[in-house]
Amino acid sequence: MKKTKDKTKKHYISKLNILSIIAVIVFSIFLYFLFSINILPTKYLILIILVVFILIILSIVFINLKKKVVKVIGVVLIIISIILSGVGSYYLYYGNEFLNESFSNVKKEISTYYIVTNKENKYKKKDIQGTIYYYKNSSNIKKALKEVESEFSIKSSSYDNVTTMVSDVLNKDIDFMLIDKASYDVLLNVNDSLDKDSFKIVYEFDMESSSVNDEDVKDRFNIYIGGKDFAGLIDYNAIITVNMDTHEILMTSIPRDYYMEIYGMDGKMDTLSHMFAFAPDSSEKSLEQFFDIDIDYTIKITTESLVGLVDKIGGITYCSDQSFTTTHALILNSYDDSGKEKLYVKKGCQELNGIETLTVARERNAFVGRDRVRQKNCQKIIIAIFEKLKSTNSFVNYKEILDSLSDLYTTTIPREVITNIAKDTIDGAEWKFITQSVDGPDGNVFITVLDDYGYAMIPNAEDVVNARNKINEVLEKE
Repeated sequence: MKKTKDKTKKHYISKLNILSIIAVIVFSIFLYFLFSINILPTKYLILIILVVFILIILSIVFINLKKKVVKVIGVVLIIISIILSGVGSYYLYYGNEFLNESFSNVKKEISTYYIVTNKENKYKKKDIQGTIYYYKNSSNIKKALKEVESEFSIKSSSYDNVTTMVSDVLNKDIDFMLIDKASYDVLLNVNDSLDKDSFKIVYEFDMESSSVNDEDVKDRFNIYIGGKDFAGLIDYNAIITVNMDTHEILMTSIPRDYYMEIYGMDGKMDTLSHMFAFAPDSSEKSLEQFFDIDIDYTIKITTESLVGLVDKIGGITYCSDQSFTTTHALILNSYDDSGKEKLYVKKGCQELNGIETLTVARERNAFVGRDRVRQKNCQKIIIAIFEKLKSTNSFVNYKEILDSLSDLYTTTIPREVITNIAKDTIDGAEWKFITQSVDGPDGNVFITVLDDYGYAMIPNAEDVVNARNKINEVLEKE
Protein backbone atom coordinates (compact mmCIF):
# COMPACT_ATOMS: atom_id res chain seq x y z
CA MET A 1 0.00 0.00 0.00
CA LYS A 2 2.86 2.33 0.89
CA LYS A 3 4.61 1.59 -2.42
CA THR A 4 1.47 2.54 -4.37
CA LYS A 5 1.26 5.84 -2.48
CA ASP A 6 4.90 6.63 -3.21
CA LYS A 7 4.40 5.87 -6.90
CA THR A 8 1.35 8.15 -7.01
CA LYS A 9 3.28 10.87 -5.24
CA LYS A 10 6.21 10.59 -7.65
CA HIS A 11 3.81 10.58 -10.58
CA TYR A 12 2.08 13.69 -9.19
CA ILE A 13 5.38 15.51 -8.65
CA SER A 14 6.49 14.49 -12.14
CA LYS A 15 3.41 16.10 -13.68
CA LEU A 16 3.98 19.31 -11.74
CA ASN A 17 7.60 19.44 -12.85
CA ILE A 18 6.51 18.98 -16.47
CA LEU A 19 4.28 21.99 -15.90
CA SER A 20 7.37 23.87 -14.68
CA ILE A 21 9.31 22.89 -17.80
CA ILE A 22 6.44 24.15 -19.98
CA ALA A 23 6.49 27.45 -18.07
CA VAL A 24 10.24 27.82 -18.65
CA ILE A 25 9.86 27.06 -22.39
CA VAL A 26 6.98 29.50 -22.84
CA PHE A 27 8.90 32.14 -20.88
CA SER A 28 11.95 31.58 -23.12
CA ILE A 29 9.77 32.12 -26.22
CA PHE A 30 8.36 35.26 -24.62
CA LEU A 31 11.90 36.56 -23.96
CA TYR A 32 12.88 35.90 -27.58
CA PHE A 33 9.99 37.96 -28.94
CA LEU A 34 10.46 40.64 -26.27
CA PHE A 35 14.07 41.25 -27.31
CA SER A 36 13.27 40.85 -31.02
CA ILE A 37 10.58 43.51 -31.10
CA ASN A 38 12.83 46.01 -29.27
CA ILE A 39 10.20 48.61 -28.42
CA LEU A 40 10.39 48.64 -24.60
CA PRO A 41 12.63 51.05 -22.70
CA THR A 42 15.29 49.21 -20.63
CA LYS A 43 13.62 49.91 -17.26
CA TYR A 44 10.33 48.31 -18.36
CA LEU A 45 12.16 45.44 -20.05
CA ILE A 46 14.00 44.60 -16.83
CA LEU A 47 10.83 44.95 -14.73
CA ILE A 48 8.78 42.59 -16.93
CA ILE A 49 11.55 39.99 -17.06
CA LEU A 50 12.03 40.11 -13.28
CA VAL A 51 8.31 39.82 -12.50
CA VAL A 52 7.74 36.77 -14.74
CA PHE A 53 11.08 35.19 -13.74
CA ILE A 54 10.34 35.57 -10.00
CA LEU A 55 6.84 34.20 -10.60
CA ILE A 56 8.25 31.06 -12.25
CA ILE A 57 10.96 30.52 -9.59
CA LEU A 58 8.44 30.90 -6.75
CA SER A 59 6.01 28.51 -8.41
CA ILE A 60 8.73 25.88 -8.95
CA VAL A 61 9.82 26.17 -5.31
CA PHE A 62 6.21 26.02 -4.02
CA ILE A 63 5.18 22.94 -6.01
CA ASN A 64 8.17 21.03 -4.60
CA LEU A 65 7.29 21.79 -0.98
CA LYS A 66 5.30 19.29 1.12
CA LYS A 67 2.37 21.42 2.23
CA LYS A 68 -0.63 20.91 -0.02
CA VAL A 69 -1.80 24.52 0.25
CA VAL A 70 1.62 25.78 -0.83
CA LYS A 71 1.65 23.29 -3.72
CA VAL A 72 -1.74 24.61 -4.89
CA ILE A 73 -0.42 28.18 -4.71
CA GLY A 74 2.60 27.03 -6.75
CA VAL A 75 0.35 25.47 -9.39
CA VAL A 76 -1.75 28.66 -9.61
CA LEU A 77 1.39 30.80 -9.94
CA ILE A 78 2.88 28.61 -12.64
CA ILE A 79 -0.39 28.65 -14.62
CA ILE A 80 -0.47 32.45 -14.32
CA SER A 81 3.14 32.67 -15.56
CA ILE A 82 2.32 30.40 -18.55
CA ILE A 83 -0.74 32.53 -19.42
CA LEU A 84 1.21 35.80 -19.09
CA SER A 85 4.13 34.51 -21.18
CA GLY A 86 1.78 32.93 -23.74
CA VAL A 87 -0.43 35.98 -24.20
CA GLY A 88 2.62 38.24 -24.27
CA SER A 89 4.27 36.02 -26.91
CA TYR A 90 1.09 36.14 -29.03
CA TYR A 91 0.99 39.94 -29.12
CA LEU A 92 4.75 40.28 -29.51
CA TYR A 93 4.78 37.78 -32.38
CA TYR A 94 2.20 39.74 -34.39
CA GLY A 95 3.89 43.03 -33.53
CA ASN A 96 7.24 41.66 -34.64
CA GLU A 97 5.82 40.24 -37.87
CA PHE A 98 4.10 43.55 -38.62
CA LEU A 99 7.32 45.52 -38.11
CA ASN A 100 9.35 43.09 -40.23
CA GLU A 101 6.89 43.18 -43.11
CA SER A 102 5.95 46.86 -42.98
CA PHE A 103 9.23 48.62 -42.21
CA SER A 104 12.52 47.71 -43.82
CA ASN A 105 15.43 49.30 -45.65
CA VAL A 106 14.24 47.77 -48.94
CA LYS A 107 12.17 50.19 -50.99
CA LYS A 108 9.75 48.38 -53.31
CA GLU A 109 7.71 49.98 -56.06
CA ILE A 110 5.11 48.15 -58.14
CA SER A 111 4.09 49.90 -61.37
CA THR A 112 1.13 48.75 -63.43
CA TYR A 113 1.17 49.23 -67.21
CA TYR A 114 -1.64 49.00 -69.74
CA ILE A 115 -1.82 48.44 -73.48
CA VAL A 116 -4.89 50.46 -74.44
CA THR A 117 -6.95 50.72 -77.60
CA ASN A 118 -10.17 52.43 -78.67
CA LYS A 119 -13.21 50.66 -77.26
CA GLU A 120 -14.79 50.35 -80.71
CA ASN A 121 -11.90 48.16 -81.83
CA LYS A 122 -12.56 44.44 -81.49
CA TYR A 123 -8.96 43.80 -80.46
CA LYS A 124 -8.07 41.34 -77.73
CA LYS A 125 -4.68 40.38 -76.30
CA LYS A 126 -3.97 38.00 -79.20
CA ASP A 127 -4.47 40.87 -81.68
CA ILE A 128 -1.68 43.06 -80.29
CA GLN A 129 0.75 43.60 -83.16
CA GLY A 130 2.23 46.31 -85.34
CA THR A 131 3.39 49.48 -83.58
CA ILE A 132 2.98 50.20 -79.88
CA TYR A 133 3.16 53.92 -79.03
CA TYR A 134 4.42 55.29 -75.73
CA TYR A 135 5.17 58.59 -73.98
CA LYS A 136 8.94 58.99 -74.00
CA ASN A 137 9.17 60.73 -70.60
CA SER A 138 7.19 58.07 -68.75
CA SER A 139 9.08 56.44 -65.86
CA ASN A 140 10.56 52.97 -66.44
CA ILE A 141 9.17 53.01 -69.99
CA LYS A 142 12.21 51.25 -71.50
CA LYS A 143 11.84 48.40 -69.03
CA ALA A 144 8.09 48.20 -69.75
CA LEU A 145 8.77 48.07 -73.51
CA LYS A 146 11.14 45.13 -73.01
CA GLU A 147 8.38 43.32 -71.13
CA VAL A 148 5.93 43.92 -74.00
CA GLU A 149 8.46 43.00 -76.68
CA SER A 150 9.11 39.69 -74.94
CA GLU A 151 5.38 38.90 -75.12
CA PHE A 152 4.44 40.26 -78.56
CA SER A 153 5.99 40.77 -82.00
CA ILE A 154 5.73 44.55 -82.14
CA LYS A 155 7.59 47.71 -83.03
CA SER A 156 7.59 50.83 -80.85
CA SER A 157 7.39 54.58 -81.45
CA SER A 158 7.35 57.47 -79.00
CA TYR A 159 5.26 60.60 -78.43
CA ASP A 160 6.59 63.85 -77.00
CA ASN A 161 3.21 64.55 -75.40
CA VAL A 162 1.13 62.05 -73.48
CA THR A 163 -2.19 63.88 -74.02
CA THR A 164 -1.70 63.88 -77.78
CA MET A 165 -1.01 60.14 -77.69
CA VAL A 166 -4.21 59.43 -75.73
CA SER A 167 -6.22 61.67 -78.07
CA ASP A 168 -4.85 59.80 -81.09
CA VAL A 169 -6.10 56.52 -79.61
CA LEU A 170 -9.47 58.17 -79.04
CA ASN A 171 -9.57 59.35 -82.66
CA LYS A 172 -8.35 55.94 -83.96
CA ASP A 173 -5.23 57.48 -85.48
CA ILE A 174 -3.22 54.77 -83.68
CA ASP A 175 -4.28 51.31 -82.52
CA PHE A 176 -2.29 50.67 -79.36
CA MET A 177 -0.57 52.74 -76.69
CA LEU A 178 1.55 51.60 -73.75
CA ILE A 179 0.89 53.72 -70.65
CA ASP A 180 1.39 53.38 -66.92
CA LYS A 181 -1.73 53.17 -64.76
CA ALA A 182 -0.87 56.34 -62.81
CA SER A 183 -0.73 58.53 -65.94
CA TYR A 184 -3.80 56.84 -67.42
CA ASP A 185 -5.88 57.45 -64.29
CA VAL A 186 -4.77 61.08 -63.95
CA LEU A 187 -5.43 61.95 -67.59
CA LEU A 188 -8.88 60.41 -67.66
CA ASN A 189 -9.90 61.93 -64.33
CA VAL A 190 -8.73 65.51 -64.89
CA ASN A 191 -9.23 65.95 -68.63
CA ASP A 192 -12.92 66.47 -69.41
CA SER A 193 -12.40 65.82 -73.12
CA LEU A 194 -11.31 62.22 -72.45
CA ASP A 195 -14.04 59.70 -71.58
CA LYS A 196 -12.84 56.52 -69.85
CA ASP A 197 -15.62 54.54 -71.49
CA SER A 198 -14.08 55.30 -74.89
CA PHE A 199 -11.01 53.16 -74.15
CA LYS A 200 -10.36 49.48 -73.62
CA ILE A 201 -7.44 47.86 -71.81
CA VAL A 202 -6.36 44.81 -73.81
CA TYR A 203 -3.30 43.88 -71.75
CA GLU A 204 -2.14 44.64 -68.23
CA PHE A 205 1.04 43.76 -66.35
CA ASP A 206 2.97 44.75 -63.22
CA MET A 207 6.65 45.57 -62.85
CA GLU A 208 8.37 45.52 -59.48
CA SER A 209 11.52 47.47 -58.75
CA SER A 210 13.40 47.54 -55.46
CA SER A 211 16.31 49.42 -53.98
CA VAL A 212 18.14 49.19 -50.66
CA ASN A 213 18.29 52.24 -48.40
CA ASP A 214 21.73 52.07 -46.77
CA GLU A 215 21.37 55.32 -44.82
CA ASP A 216 21.91 55.27 -41.07
CA VAL A 217 18.84 55.66 -38.88
CA LYS A 218 18.54 59.34 -37.93
CA ASP A 219 17.30 61.18 -34.86
CA ARG A 220 16.06 64.10 -36.99
CA PHE A 221 14.39 63.47 -40.32
CA ASN A 222 11.74 64.48 -42.86
CA ILE A 223 8.97 62.13 -44.00
CA TYR A 224 6.85 62.76 -47.09
CA ILE A 225 3.20 61.70 -46.69
CA GLY A 226 1.11 61.28 -49.83
CA GLY A 227 -2.60 60.45 -49.50
CA LYS A 228 -4.01 58.85 -52.65
CA ASP A 229 -7.75 58.64 -53.37
CA PHE A 230 -9.51 55.79 -55.17
CA ALA A 231 -9.06 57.51 -58.55
CA GLY A 232 -5.30 57.71 -58.10
CA LEU A 233 -4.97 61.44 -57.39
CA ILE A 234 -2.68 62.52 -54.54
CA ASP A 235 -5.16 64.60 -52.54
CA TYR A 236 -3.06 65.13 -49.43
CA ASN A 237 0.62 66.06 -49.33
CA ALA A 238 2.66 66.80 -46.24
CA ILE A 239 6.21 66.87 -45.01
CA ILE A 240 6.51 65.55 -41.45
CA THR A 241 9.63 66.81 -39.66
CA VAL A 242 10.59 64.77 -36.58
CA ASN A 243 13.16 65.68 -33.93
CA MET A 244 13.61 62.68 -31.62
CA ASP A 245 15.68 64.70 -29.15
CA THR A 246 13.11 67.46 -28.56
CA HIS A 247 10.09 65.23 -29.35
CA GLU A 248 8.74 67.80 -31.79
CA ILE A 249 6.75 66.86 -34.88
CA LEU A 250 6.21 69.58 -37.49
CA MET A 251 3.52 68.94 -40.10
CA THR A 252 3.90 71.05 -43.24
CA SER A 253 0.88 70.67 -45.53
CA ILE A 254 1.10 71.54 -49.21
CA PRO A 255 -2.13 72.00 -51.24
CA ARG A 256 -2.57 69.40 -53.96
CA ASP A 257 -2.83 72.09 -56.65
CA TYR A 258 0.45 73.80 -55.68
CA TYR A 259 2.33 74.65 -58.88
CA MET A 260 5.98 73.63 -59.09
CA GLU A 261 8.73 72.29 -61.30
CA ILE A 262 8.61 68.56 -62.02
CA TYR A 263 11.80 66.85 -60.88
CA GLY A 264 13.94 65.60 -63.77
CA MET A 265 11.72 67.13 -66.48
CA ASP A 266 13.91 70.02 -67.66
CA GLY A 267 11.89 72.80 -66.05
CA LYS A 268 8.39 71.59 -66.95
CA MET A 269 5.70 72.57 -64.44
CA ASP A 270 2.61 70.91 -63.03
CA THR A 271 0.51 70.66 -59.87
CA LEU A 272 1.62 68.48 -56.99
CA SER A 273 -1.36 66.12 -57.37
CA HIS A 274 -0.15 65.07 -60.84
CA MET A 275 3.52 64.51 -59.97
CA PHE A 276 3.34 60.74 -59.46
CA ALA A 277 2.24 60.36 -63.10
CA PHE A 278 5.78 61.23 -64.20
CA ALA A 279 7.68 58.82 -61.91
CA PRO A 280 6.93 56.83 -58.73
CA ASP A 281 9.12 59.12 -56.61
CA SER A 282 8.42 62.35 -58.50
CA SER A 283 6.28 63.89 -55.73
CA GLU A 284 8.95 63.65 -53.02
CA LYS A 285 11.80 64.55 -55.40
CA SER A 286 9.90 67.62 -56.65
CA LEU A 287 9.18 68.72 -53.06
CA GLU A 288 12.84 68.27 -52.10
CA GLN A 289 13.79 70.48 -55.02
CA PHE A 290 11.03 73.00 -54.31
CA PHE A 291 11.79 73.50 -50.60
CA ASP A 292 15.54 72.84 -50.91
CA ILE A 293 15.43 70.18 -48.18
CA ASP A 294 16.19 66.46 -47.88
CA ILE A 295 13.30 64.00 -47.57
CA ASP A 296 14.60 60.92 -45.77
CA TYR A 297 11.57 58.62 -45.85
CA THR A 298 8.20 58.36 -47.57
CA ILE A 299 4.81 56.96 -46.68
CA LYS A 300 1.99 56.58 -49.22
CA ILE A 301 -1.49 56.25 -47.75
CA THR A 302 -4.63 54.86 -49.39
CA THR A 303 -7.82 56.62 -48.32
CA GLU A 304 -9.97 53.48 -48.48
CA SER A 305 -7.91 51.76 -45.78
CA LEU A 306 -8.19 54.85 -43.59
CA VAL A 307 -11.80 53.86 -42.94
CA GLY A 308 -10.83 50.43 -41.62
CA LEU A 309 -8.10 51.81 -39.36
CA VAL A 310 -10.29 54.45 -37.72
CA ASP A 311 -13.06 51.89 -37.14
CA LYS A 312 -10.60 49.39 -35.61
CA ILE A 313 -9.30 51.96 -33.10
CA GLY A 314 -12.86 52.85 -32.13
CA GLY A 315 -13.14 56.18 -33.96
CA ILE A 316 -11.39 59.50 -33.38
CA THR A 317 -12.19 62.81 -31.74
CA TYR A 318 -12.31 65.55 -34.36
CA CYS A 319 -12.71 69.24 -33.45
CA SER A 320 -14.00 71.60 -36.13
CA ASP A 321 -13.52 75.37 -36.20
CA GLN A 322 -16.89 75.76 -37.95
CA SER A 323 -20.11 73.88 -38.63
CA PHE A 324 -20.62 72.56 -42.17
CA THR A 325 -22.36 69.90 -44.21
CA THR A 326 -20.09 67.92 -46.50
CA THR A 327 -20.66 68.10 -50.24
CA HIS A 328 -19.28 64.57 -50.48
CA ALA A 329 -21.54 61.73 -49.41
CA LEU A 330 -20.73 59.03 -46.87
CA ILE A 331 -19.53 56.62 -49.57
CA LEU A 332 -16.37 54.85 -50.69
CA ASN A 333 -14.78 54.66 -54.13
CA SER A 334 -17.11 56.96 -56.02
CA TYR A 335 -17.45 60.58 -57.08
CA ASP A 336 -21.21 60.19 -57.47
CA ASP A 337 -22.67 61.94 -54.41
CA SER A 338 -26.18 62.43 -55.82
CA GLY A 339 -29.04 61.25 -53.65
CA LYS A 340 -26.77 59.92 -50.93
CA GLU A 341 -26.43 60.87 -47.27
CA LYS A 342 -24.11 63.77 -46.47
CA LEU A 343 -22.41 64.41 -43.13
CA TYR A 344 -23.25 67.35 -40.86
CA VAL A 345 -20.30 68.44 -38.76
CA LYS A 346 -20.97 70.72 -35.81
CA LYS A 347 -18.60 73.39 -34.56
CA GLY A 348 -16.53 71.93 -31.73
CA CYS A 349 -15.52 68.38 -30.92
CA GLN A 350 -17.29 65.19 -31.94
CA GLU A 351 -16.58 61.48 -32.46
CA LEU A 352 -16.15 60.26 -36.03
CA ASN A 353 -16.14 56.70 -37.33
CA GLY A 354 -14.14 55.53 -40.35
CA ILE A 355 -16.37 56.64 -43.23
CA GLU A 356 -17.11 59.94 -41.48
CA THR A 357 -13.38 60.57 -41.04
CA LEU A 358 -12.73 59.88 -44.73
CA THR A 359 -15.61 62.16 -45.75
CA VAL A 360 -14.19 65.03 -43.68
CA ALA A 361 -10.69 64.36 -45.06
CA ARG A 362 -12.02 64.55 -48.63
CA GLU A 363 -14.08 67.71 -48.12
CA ARG A 364 -12.97 71.02 -49.65
CA ASN A 365 -15.97 72.47 -51.50
CA ALA A 366 -17.83 73.29 -48.27
CA PHE A 367 -15.16 75.83 -47.30
CA VAL A 368 -14.30 79.29 -48.56
CA GLY A 369 -10.62 78.36 -48.51
CA ARG A 370 -11.33 75.01 -50.24
CA ASP A 371 -8.16 72.87 -50.26
CA ARG A 372 -6.47 75.18 -47.75
CA VAL A 373 -9.03 74.16 -45.12
CA ARG A 374 -8.89 70.51 -46.15
CA GLN A 375 -5.14 70.43 -45.47
CA LYS A 376 -5.75 71.68 -41.92
CA ASN A 377 -8.51 69.11 -41.37
CA CYS A 378 -6.22 66.32 -42.54
CA GLN A 379 -3.59 67.53 -40.07
CA LYS A 380 -6.16 67.27 -37.26
CA ILE A 381 -7.15 63.77 -38.37
CA ILE A 382 -3.53 62.52 -38.43
CA ILE A 383 -2.91 63.90 -34.93
CA ALA A 384 -6.19 62.40 -33.65
CA ILE A 385 -5.24 58.95 -35.01
CA PHE A 386 -1.78 59.19 -33.41
CA GLU A 387 -3.31 60.11 -30.05
CA LYS A 388 -5.82 57.25 -30.26
CA LEU A 389 -3.13 54.72 -31.14
CA LYS A 390 -1.23 55.82 -28.01
CA SER A 391 -4.21 55.09 -25.79
CA THR A 392 -4.58 51.84 -23.84
CA ASN A 393 -8.02 51.26 -25.42
CA SER A 394 -6.28 50.30 -28.68
CA PHE A 395 -4.63 47.31 -26.98
CA VAL A 396 -7.85 45.28 -27.13
CA ASN A 397 -7.89 45.36 -30.96
CA TYR A 398 -4.10 45.08 -31.23
CA LYS A 399 -3.95 42.41 -33.97
CA GLU A 400 -6.87 43.87 -35.95
CA ILE A 401 -5.24 47.32 -35.88
CA LEU A 402 -1.96 45.90 -37.17
CA ASP A 403 -3.83 44.06 -39.93
CA SER A 404 -5.54 47.34 -40.92
CA LEU A 405 -2.25 49.22 -40.88
CA SER A 406 -0.58 46.65 -43.15
CA ASP A 407 -2.96 47.59 -45.98
CA LEU A 408 -2.95 51.28 -45.23
CA TYR A 409 0.34 52.36 -46.74
CA THR A 410 3.64 51.65 -48.38
CA THR A 411 6.70 53.18 -46.79
CA THR A 412 10.48 53.45 -46.78
CA ILE A 413 10.64 54.21 -43.05
CA PRO A 414 13.10 51.76 -41.42
CA ARG A 415 11.91 49.52 -38.60
CA GLU A 416 14.34 51.09 -36.12
CA VAL A 417 12.80 54.54 -36.58
CA ILE A 418 9.39 53.15 -35.59
CA THR A 419 10.74 51.20 -32.61
CA ASN A 420 12.61 54.29 -31.39
CA ILE A 421 9.40 56.35 -31.55
CA ALA A 422 7.53 53.56 -29.74
CA LYS A 423 10.20 53.36 -27.02
CA ASP A 424 10.08 57.10 -26.37
CA THR A 425 6.26 57.09 -26.33
CA ILE A 426 6.08 54.15 -23.89
CA ASP A 427 8.69 55.91 -21.75
CA GLY A 428 6.29 58.83 -21.37
CA ALA A 429 7.61 61.25 -24.00
CA GLU A 430 5.21 64.11 -24.66
CA TRP A 431 5.20 64.71 -28.39
CA LYS A 432 4.63 68.31 -29.39
CA PHE A 433 2.76 68.74 -32.67
CA ILE A 434 3.33 71.91 -34.70
CA THR A 435 1.40 72.57 -37.93
CA GLN A 436 1.93 74.89 -40.84
CA SER A 437 0.64 75.23 -44.40
CA VAL A 438 1.76 77.07 -47.51
CA ASP A 439 -0.64 79.15 -49.56
CA GLY A 440 -0.88 81.28 -52.68
CA PRO A 441 -3.29 82.88 -55.18
CA ASP A 442 -5.33 80.91 -57.71
CA GLY A 443 -4.10 80.98 -61.30
CA ASN A 444 -4.61 79.62 -64.81
CA VAL A 445 -1.29 78.16 -65.96
CA PHE A 446 0.14 75.54 -68.31
CA ILE A 447 -0.35 72.02 -66.93
CA THR A 448 2.14 69.53 -68.39
CA VAL A 449 0.06 66.40 -67.94
CA LEU A 450 -2.87 68.05 -69.77
CA ASP A 451 -0.71 69.78 -72.38
CA ASP A 452 -3.07 72.71 -71.85
CA TYR A 453 -3.87 75.54 -69.46
CA GLY A 454 -5.69 74.75 -66.26
CA TYR A 455 -6.16 75.66 -62.60
CA ALA A 456 -3.28 75.74 -60.13
CA MET A 457 -2.38 77.51 -56.90
CA ILE A 458 0.59 79.79 -57.45
CA PRO A 459 3.05 79.47 -54.54
CA ASN A 460 3.47 82.44 -52.25
CA ALA A 461 7.27 82.91 -52.10
CA GLU A 462 7.19 84.20 -48.52
CA ASP A 463 5.16 81.18 -47.36
CA VAL A 464 7.63 78.82 -48.98
CA VAL A 465 10.65 80.51 -47.36
CA ASN A 466 8.96 80.59 -43.93
CA ALA A 467 8.01 76.91 -44.21
CA ARG A 468 11.56 75.92 -45.19
CA ASN A 469 13.00 77.94 -42.30
CA LYS A 470 10.62 76.30 -39.82
CA ILE A 471 11.53 72.82 -41.07
CA ASN A 472 15.25 73.57 -40.63
CA GLU A 473 14.59 75.14 -37.22
CA VAL A 474 12.90 71.97 -35.90
CA LEU A 475 15.65 69.78 -37.35
CA GLU A 476 18.43 71.83 -35.80
CA LYS A 477 16.90 72.38 -32.37
CA GLU A 478 18.83 70.80 -29.48
